[in-house]
Amino acid sequence: MFDSITFKNTVGPGPLLDIGAIAEALLFYGRVSVVGNSGTLKALMSGIPPFVVLGLLKDKRLEFHYLGDQAGVSSTPTTTGRTLHDLVRFSSPQHTIEKVGPEAFRTAAGNTGQARVGSSQFTRLLRPLSHEGFDQRAVLASLTDHRATERSLSALLRLAAPGYTTGEPLRFRIEQQNQGFLVDTNLDFDEINAIYRKTVSSEHSTLSEAYLLALMQGAYEATYYAATLESEIAVAPIERVVQSAAVEAVVQRRAKSEGEISSFVDLTLRDARTIREAVNSGKVSFAQVVKLIDSADKFRHWLQQQPVDSELVRTYYQAVVKDSWADKLPGKSARWAVFTGLGLAADAFGTAPWGTLGGVAISAVDSFLCEKLISGWKPHQFVEGELKALFITDKLDVDTES
Repeated sequence: MFDSITFKNTVGPGPLLDIGAIAEALLFYGRVSVVGNSGTLKALMSGIPPFVVLGLLKDKRLEFHYLGDQAGVSSTPTTTGRTLHDLVRFSSPQHTIEKVGPEAFRTAAGNTGQARVGSSQFTRLLRPLSHEGFDQRAVLASLTDHRATERSLSALLRLAAPGYTTGEPLRFRIEQQNQGFLVDTNLDFDEINAIYRKTVSSEHSTLSEAYLLALMQGAYEATYYAATLESEIAVAPIERVVQSAAVEAVVQRRAKSEGEISSFVDLTLRDARTIREAVNSGKVSFAQVVKLIDSADKFRHWLQQQPVDSELVRTYYQAVVKDSWADKLPGKSARWAVFTGLGLAADAFGTAPWGTLGGVAISAVDSFLCEKLISGWKPHQFVEGELKALFITDKLDVDTES
C-alpha cells in the first residue's frame, strides 16, 4: 500500500499540476514521480521553489522523468471534407533534457551564479523517459472496439458537456485506411462545444474528433507510465471517465488510495485543514512540508508494509491500540480515556461496547497514558505530533494574520 505514485500533466481546466496533491503524496508514498515535458517543469517550479525541488531530487524524495518525445494525434483534412487521423510520436532537438533543464531552472530561480550552479545539478538529476515501449498500434486496435470506445465517450460527454444528447445511440467508429484512419460519428461538435464553453475557455481546448482521440490515447499512456515506473498513476476526473477495461484496474487502485487518504485525514486531522487545501491555498508553504518529510519516513515505511486490501483507518487503530494494554483495560471509561489521547473517534471502528458514542471529536489526554501507549514507535507519534502541528486550523489562521 502507498508504494509509489506518478503525476503527469492534468487534462482539463486548471493548473497543469496539482501541487497540493504532490505535497500530500510526499507524506504518504514511498516514491513520488512526475512525468512530463518542459511545460510540466515550468508548472512544477512555479508551484514549488526551484531550490526546494532541487533538494527533493537530491534527497531522492522526488523523481522527474522528462519525456524526450510526445505521443499525439495528427489530423489532415481530405478532399471529401472528412479528416484523416493517425496516432504519432514526435520530438524536437530544441526540447532535450540538456537544453530544457538548465533553462527551466534559471527561469524559475533567476540568472544568478547560484542559479547557474543549481541548474547544472538539477539537469543531471532529471531522468529521461520516452514512448519507445508505447505500442500505438495496440492502442488503435483497442479503439476499433467501438462498443468500448462509445461507452467511454458517452461517459466523457456527460462530464464535459452535460445535457448534450445525439437523440440516438452515440456513434464513434474507426475506419482504418492505408495512411491512417477516419472516424464515423454522429456527434454534433458545434452543439457540444457550446455547452463545453460554459466551463472551459476556447484558449484551453475545443472538443473535436482529434481531441477525443487524444484523450483516449492518453488513458493508455497513463497505463504505460504506471507500468514503466511500477507505480500508481494520478489522473484528472475527465481522464478517468475514458479509461477502458484495459486500464481500469490501475485507475481503481489510485481511486482506492485517494479514498483511504481522505478518510484518514478526515479522522486524524478532524480540526485541521486538509493537506491539499492548506498547500494549494498557500496557508502552508511547500518548504514546511519538506521539513515534515523526514519525520514521515517511519510512517511511510509502516504504510508500505500494510496489505494492499487493508483499510488505512482500521489498520491505524490496530497499530496504535489493538492488542496493547489499552485494548485490554476493563472499563469503558478507561478505554475511552486512552482514545481521547489518540485523537480518534471510536465510532469510526464500530468497536463494542463503546462504538455508539457518536463520532465525538476528541481532545488531548494525560501524557502519562500516551507515553505508555506509544512505547516504541507507532504511527500515532507522527500523526499526533508533527502532522497535526503543521495543519491545525487555528495555528494556520494565526500565522496568516501575523
